[in-house]
Amino acid sequence: MRPHLRAPFLALAALVAGGLVSGMPTAAADLVRIEGLQSIPAETARGWISSQMKFVESAGVSRARADDLAFFLENAMREQGYSDATVEWKVVGEGEAARILLTASEGTSILVGNIAVEGNVALDDAAVIELLTAATMKRLKKQPGDPLPYVKQDIEQGRGKVVSFYKMLGYRNAEVDLERKIEGTRANLTVTVTEGIGAKIGKITFPEAPAPGLETAFEAIATEFTGKTFSGSTRGNLTSRVRAAAVNAGFFHAKVTAEEQEGGLFDGNDTIDLVVTADWGGAVAVSGVRVKGNEKVNTTFFDRHFAKLVDAPYSPSEANQAVNELLQTGAFETVRTDIVSQEDGTYLLDVEVEEGYSRTLGVYGGFTNYEGPIAGFEFRNLNLFGNVRKLDSAIEFSKRGARGQVDYTDPWFLDSAYQFSGGLFAVNRQEEGYEKFKTGGRYEFSRRFGERKQDSIAVFGEAAYTDVHDAEIDPIYLGDTAYLSHQLGFSLTRDRRDDPRRPRKGYIAQTSLAAASSALGSEVEYWKASGRLGYYLPVGEHTLRLGARAGLITPMGDTDDIPIDLRYFNGGPFSVRSFQERSMGFRDPGSGHPVGGNFYTVFNAEYEIPLAVVKGLSVVPFADAGNLIFDDADAGLGDLRYAVGLGLRYETPIGPLRAEYGFNPDQRPGQPEGTFHIGFGLGY
Repeated sequence: MRPHLRAPFLALAALVAGGLVSGMPTAAADLVRIEGLQSIPAETARGWISSQMKFVESAGVSRARADDLAFFLENAMREQGYSDATVEWKVVGEGEAARILLTASEGTSILVGNIAVEGNVALDDAAVIELLTAATMKRLKKQPGDPLPYVKQDIEQGRGKVVSFYKMLGYRNAEVDLERKIEGTRANLTVTVTEGIGAKIGKITFPEAPAPGLETAFEAIATEFTGKTFSGSTRGNLTSRVRAAAVNAGFFHAKVTAEEQEGGLFDGNDTIDLVVTADWGGAVAVSGVRVKGNEKVNTTFFDRHFAKLVDAPYSPSEANQAVNELLQTGAFETVRTDIVSQEDGTYLLDVEVEEGYSRTLGVYGGFTNYEGPIAGFEFRNLNLFGNVRKLDSAIEFSKRGARGQVDYTDPWFLDSAYQFSGGLFAVNRQEEGYEKFKTGGRYEFSRRFGERKQDSIAVFGEAAYTDVHDAEIDPIYLGDTAYLSHQLGFSLTRDRRDDPRRPRKGYIAQTSLAAASSALGSEVEYWKASGRLGYYLPVGEHTLRLGARAGLITPMGDTDDIPIDLRYFNGGPFSVRSFQERSMGFRDPGSGHPVGGNFYTVFNAEYEIPLAVVKGLSVVPFADAGNLIFDDADAGLGDLRYAVGLGLRYETPIGPLRAEYGFNPDQRPGQPEGTFHIGFGLGY
């Protein structure tokens, strides 16, 4: 290919927006004429150089621009497989009558023919061919199986990709040779791969840790890397991990390097030992906290909250954890931290906050099959006493009755890592077959663990007075109707869901054990245990959700029967969806009302499929199973009831709106054929 005088035109042309020639003014096509094309349509050729032709239209005809047009068209033709293509240019006429004439010679169009791959073991033929042809496929937007033009530089670039990929797999000395044989209009290629021996990471030697916590970090890094594939990025990844650990321990100025050493052969692979060296520098310690932007939150609260970071090596992860704890309270829109050096050589932790609305008053409403219409009022204060403690209060009404509650939450009880929550409540409701009044209080001490604070252990309790009255159920199935109960228990939670409100990946496991005893002042005595397991798996854009729950309550001490309002009930939109809420299990023979049970299980499976027609809308086929056993002595998986069905869900800011129909495939006398449910939220 002959050289062209591209002049400054290249830099200017790069600034011109591209466009299809079909959208160009007629004047642009008149200024440039292309001759000599045999198999390439003139419109297609103009499309390849449309942006340059636009520039000629705006700037006018010149010899330099004609030369550049020829250069770009010739390159475009070669990229399409016309490897011998040439383009000559000529300026015809003068002044406003000047025109550019491009004379093209296509030469022979060469396509990629057969590709044979030899010597490859770690990569199959298809993978090697995909890497080899990737540049041409991507540039021309070709699909697998489409004819590909043979472009020498693209294939050479692909050969380099194959070598790089082998080195990423640990074959440090891999070589790839390429042989081309032109037969007619086809370029048949033979790719010969010499893989060599794979390499694994051997022993890693670390320098002496400047702080005790770093020794543990080094052990974790060694476990993470040792035995893994050695590639060109291994040293960089290792030094980055070591430096990140050092920075997290307060050594902000650490400089880390790693050197390779041959470790010999092991299990058919080369082993590469790594020696890490470091200049740790001095640890950065924070001498105090400076807060900006707080108007409603007391400054002393920030001093206490960030106290563990003061007079200690600064840890970004601990600072981020403290920031996340603040954001999770809802009292702040943003929280930013930075360390600022002072003239005396010390550092201050700058905390800049943007406070949110701490007091809110809301009205809400809803509907469920069992509750009917729901309306409520809610008041929330997220910054009680100016110390980021939370107070929630609500009054709610439905066709079943009314409830009111007041809850207090202290995320840092006595400025510790433990959370305290407590509340008072009163409920007046009409259940199926009886009415009740219940009032009392709840309390919980908990501690959260993990980077995202999703795991927890808690001690909880509830003391309440219950009065069951106006019952249509036979007294022998009611148990005590007026009593004081006080239960105390503990729970464990391990949560690995990606989004607790709408999970698509991960799992959650929960278990709890509680007891009510006369030693606690309880007039009914029992113990109860419950468990829950949820598993979530993304399948492309779809989501598979699996859930299992079970619970057992049994009397003890002087109590012979569990009162009806302490028993479990089953059925409904969050359990076995072929039944109405609380309608499964044994019924009072006289009134026909459900009486609950001392043992239950629920198993759910559903597959959510988003619908492209409306954003946030999805269809959900599901299957449920579960039981409700009246006597805990008969606890087991007998008498399971089932549901299969289909639902629609629409994502809203307060959770998914659900409309579902559950069909009963094993209908028994007195049981529904199926049930339609509407409501909000996810059940598991």
